[in-house]
Amino acid sequence: RALAGLDHEPAERDVPVAPDVKRGVSQAVQLDLAPYAGMVPVEMLGQTAFPPIGELPYLLTLPAHGFFWFRLAADVEVPKWHEERFAREDLPVLVLFDGWTSLFRDRVVPWRIRMAEKIRAQFEQEVLPRYLELQRWYAAKGETIKRAKLIDQAQWSVGRQSWLLPLVETEGGTEAATYFVPLALAWEATDEERLRALAPATVARVRQQANVGAMADALADEAFCRAVVQAIAKHTELPAANGTLRFNATGAFTELAGASVAELPVGRPQAQGSNTVVTLGDRLFLKGYRRIRPGVNLELEIGRYLTEVARFANCAPVAGALEYVGNDGTAMTLALLQGYVNNQGDGWNYTVAYLERFFDSHRAAVDSVAADAHGAYLSLVRTLGQRTAELHRAFALKSGEPAFEPEPVTPDDLTDFKRSVREEALTTVKFLERQMGQLVLTSRQQAQVLLDGRKQLLARIDSCAMPTGPTLKTRYHGDYHLGQVLLTKNDFLIIDFEGEPARPLSERARKYSPLRDVAGMLRSFNYARWTALRKVMQAPEDGARLSPLAATWEPQVRGSFLEAYDEATRGSDLYPSFEEMQGLLQLFELEKALYELRYEINNRPGWARIPLEGILALTGLSQAG
Repeated sequence: RALAGLDHEPAERDVPVAPDVKRGVSQAVQLDLAPYAGMVPVEMLGQTAFPPIGELPYLLTLPAHGFFWFRLAADVEVPKWHEERFAREDLPVLVLFDGWTSLFRDRVVPWRIRMAEKIRAQFEQEVLPRYLELQRWYAAKGETIKRAKLIDQAQWSVGRQSWLLPLVETEGGTEAATYFVPLALAWEATDEERLRALAPATVARVRQQANVGAMADALADEAFCRAVVQAIAKHTELPAANGTLRFNATGAFTELAGASVAELPVGRPQAQGSNTVVTLGDRLFLKGYRRIRPGVNLELEIGRYLTEVARFANCAPVAGALEYVGNDGTAMTLALLQGYVNNQGDGWNYTVAYLERFFDSHRAAVDSVAADAHGAYLSLVRTLGQRTAELHRAFALKSGEPAFEPEPVTPDDLTDFKRSVREEALTTVKFLERQMGQLVLTSRQQAQVLLDGRKQLLARIDSCAMPTGPTLKTRYHGDYHLGQVLLTKNDFLIIDFEGEPARPLSERARKYSPLRDVAGMLRSFNYARWTALRKVMQAPEDGARLSPLAATWEPQVRGSFLEAYDEATRGSDLYPSFEEMQGLLQLFELEKALYELRYEINNRPGWARIPLEGILALTGLSQAG
């Protein structure tokens, strides 16, 4: 039994299990894989990703007379269900002599001011920094926080429960950031069951005279999550030190929440990038934003518009939100409440799994593929094209909402579109020259073709035909791909309207051609093609057998998606004709691929081949196979 390291290694390496393994019975084993920390074991037969390797021994249970065969991959995402939870035995102890008030010198009696100052310093310089640094949603991974300063806070009590809702500004990293970290207290003497439930989210141990307990993340507290929903229903306003917390419901709240919020089971919180998500039964979906920024939250703004104004049915409807408004007028969104929609997972995982099954079933019989082999999947893709068009028609409504009122694309806009992509191309080429050493050999060869053909790349951008008839610029999704659509009963639900996180908020909120979304989905089909191929490759000859199948699948999918999109946008004011928009669509597809290339080199150099293949194909420098 062995783990085989195949990726980014000069040769396969076998890592033996403990020498006292018994034959013929199931065995639990611990593997010392610290030299491979950060890599993801991928089971070779089923291509299933296991949790990433860390510094501690890797635990596995081996079946009797069985084996596991893994490759260690640096370019595979960890399972979505996996979440690091660090069991800290050295949790600090805060002496809260007067509950939350103990943290604020201006709210205690004079002879306890110095004690409050000391506790506040411990809280900001020791407790919060160490907790934040370990969270998945902490943006500056690996950077030490010198101080996590409270810049505003509200104390909130409902019945016997009391919570602190602080806004925290981190200091000491390369960039200051503001986080929303709601906190709960639970005490052994009165809240033993709640204390156990909060244990995985504990921030610090606390003591108040003889009573001991824990301070924990309030989004792990069922009582807090229910209280947020009930406060949204009542449009509660909660005063903070320097502003106000406003709980607001949309007109859809009553229908979405039902009459028994207090009885809905609260799910375990799940970290998702910069957010934390909690479900309430099969009715509501509470998203707590962690890193927060001043200004309009696009997911709230767009979700509210689609729910209340456009009444677009194929998105998660917005039931309400928790917002902070400072005394200076600064607004920030702290949490979003949406209707929960049962689904079968996102379009990305469904598509990759579909392709894996298809490739496996035709591994030894390439010539026997039926002409309508992808009929059922293509039917789904047509539905996706239709829903995408309906979303864009919703954004093109003349609703009287200034932020969403469609505007005509001007000749200056068309010039600006090309200029912007040209700048992206020049930036990407320069970046690629500097980073060539990070690429594997195949990608390095492709990169050299692109560098040698930079003039052809720029000429391709300049030659993209622009529409001559009237067309509109509107709000749009902004980060549209297969991972942003959920499959539900042979239909699709579109989610996550925050736009590309790497782009400034002002740019993400701009009106633009919605063809940017179409280009994003086309690039996602391309990514799915190459990702599935990578997963099923087991021998060198697999490439020659399976690549033609992949090369046939992608144009069929693109064609079905675009045909359905074209049909569903006819009769709107979006485009003079979809045929006339092909040059602009190609321009945006190239723009997306250039962005992807920079992203992959920065984050996953092993994946750079995918956008490189796309850029070379789009510019005519090579034919992607």
